[in-house]
Amino acid sequence: MKSNYIDNLIVKYLSHSLKEEELDELISWLEQPGNTDVFKDFSKINYSVYYKLGDYDSENVNKHVQEIIRKDKKSYARRRIFRVSRYAAILVVLVGVLLIFIREKHAASISEPFNNEQTITLQMENGRSVILKEEEIKDIVSENGEVIGKQVQHGIQYTDTKLSELVYNTLKVPYGKKFQVILSDGTRVFLNAGSGMKFPVNFIHGENRTVFLSGEAFFDVAKNKDPFIVNANNVKVRVLGTQFNVSAYIEDQNMHTVLVEGSVELFSKQSKNNSATLLLPEQVAIFNKKNESITIAEADISMTTAWMKDQLIFRGVAFKDIIKKLERSYNCKIINNNRALDDEIFTATFNIELESIEQVMAYISKNSLNNYLIDKNRTITIN
Repeated sequence: MKSNYIDNLIVKYLSHSLKEEELDELISWLEQPGNTDVFKDFSKINYSVYYKLGDYDSENVNKHVQEIIRKDKKSYARRRIFRVSRYAAILVVLVGVLLIFIREKHAASISEPFNNEQTITLQMENGRSVILKEEEIKDIVSENGEVIGKQVQHGIQYTDTKLSELVYNTLKVPYGKKFQVILSDGTRVFLNAGSGMKFPVNFIHGENRTVFLSGEAFFDVAKNKDPFIVNANNVKVRVLGTQFNVSAYIEDQNMHTVLVEGSVELFSKQSKNNSATLLLPEQVAIFNKKNESITIAEADISMTTAWMKDQLIFRGVAFKDIIKKLERSYNCKIINNNRALDDEIFTATFNIELESIEQVMAYISKNSLNNYLIDKNRTITIN
């Protein structure tokens, strides 16, 4: 059985940060029956993750092992020959894994559909990322082997580990997916498709509870005397305990904060004397990224939170503003060559789980008399 300590050694090896004495321990473990296959499987998973992130550098991994070998040349000749042969053995295993995956990924890249990053990933404190399968139940383990939380199907829950310093994890949710996380203080966060959030593994008592959001999320903040702050698009949303929705996708012109209950304060870089904009229940704060202004309006709570029930609700919305929401929810790409359609107004409700993108496009076409094609890569071209 592979222990958390061995997991840590393998991760260090794959990220070329393994020390000489740690490499000896790893090789000794590899020499035991069955462990080579375990190492191969673990390496494949990690290589796949780093390949997707674009951070994996197999050349540097190989150089790292060779460097350790060179450093060992001052040892006795017999011992050096023995150690070099052992290092070479572990290198052969990894190179074999890399060759297999490079070949597989190259073949897959030819027919991959649009935005095929269909894995929910959790980036740990050391930069390593792990894939979270939606139906999986497993422990979330830190770099030093400590259990910091647990994944239960469509979400993860962190435990209060009483750490004395901030250690961050980052959760990334791709198009077409949603995921929940319960932070160490009990705050519940529901992330929408195409969103990411960086957050501490454990909050420190007496300090602000700060998270960083890109995309859209619904927050149900646990009551606590320490303020809870969401950092998004140069705007800070500060609360003590409340329910609110923040939509802060990078590509959107405006950031929207809708308050369901409680009260929140918004601060932007342009706030004078650290003054705040107060938001009351059933109000929306709209932050314009271009002029960095905040305006307050009445909010439609049911429409704002519909995505949590797998619904898309549009009431008098221009098609150009609908496109991106369809792309995120259905993991597709929409190319609109009919400029007149951009400003056409739609009122409709779609159920993402029950209605396919083909059905949605059939409805739009029926009501706007346009032609479109959907190819095998889920790219929709409107003519």
